Amino acid sequence: MATRNTTKYIGEQPPQVVWTFVRGDTSAFKVYVTDDSKQPLNIPDWTILMKIKRPNNSVDKFYAGNITDEHMWLKVTQDLENSNIALDALVNIAGRNYYAEITEASLDEWRDMFNVNLVGMVAAIKHLTNFLRKSPKSAIVNMSSISGYIGSHGYAAYCATKGAVDSLTKSLALELAPQIRVNAIAPGWIETPFTVAGLELADDPVAYRKNVEQMHALNRVGEPAEIAKTIYFLASSQSSFMTGSVVICDGGYMVKN
Repeated sequence: MATRNTTKYIGEQPPQVVWTFVRGDTSAFKVYVTDDSKQPLNIPDWTILMKIKRPNNSVDKFYAGNITDEHMWLKVTQDLENSNIALDALVNIAGRNYYAEITEASLDEWRDMFNVNLVGMVAAIKHLTNFLRKSPKSAIVNMSSISGYIGSHGYAAYCATKGAVDSLTKSLALELAPQIRVNAIAPGWIETPFTVAGLELADDPVAYRKNVEQMHALNRVGEPAEIAKTIYFLASSQSSFMTGSVVICDGGYMVKN
């Protein structure tokens, strides 16, 4: 979630967590999943990695490959089996975006969007559920978006995948209950380099940013650490009576629009 030296585990030992994510930007990557190192990892774009958080914070394992490649997941599960690990949480963050109006849409891009944003999530859950069942109180947290609730011009593919993530989350909450809880988080505008780059495309970036901020009840965009704290809450025993929920974390964007 946050970097190792800032993550707090209140009233319990640090859990063993698997993260799945796609690297798109090194700064956003560092916020969510790196250790104390200040140097970005040298990994190709659009690859999937997994992080196992050990109880003593001493060992992390990373795997690179295609998120939908079951051969990779078999290697991961074999390593987990050999290490006799019971997982406390699975956090599915892997995702990408694609802009195109529907008449200009590439079906290959649509397929890749669903592969990365949804099918990869299914692959992770499929192969890691048995390890989550070894823990008495385990949880899955899926990355959704308020785009699963609202439309967005030119981003139909992204919105469709996030709506599918919400449905998957609710269905698996029933299927995996009562031992494994399954929830999702739906962020709004968050201060990441990806968001900033989009704001900079406007004719007047300063005015556009101000307009975006005023779309929120809190009159600002969110910070990555605020999303990380919500993810930790959903992955921990602090949310022990929650499953099948999609938690909106958008600074009041949806209630104001």
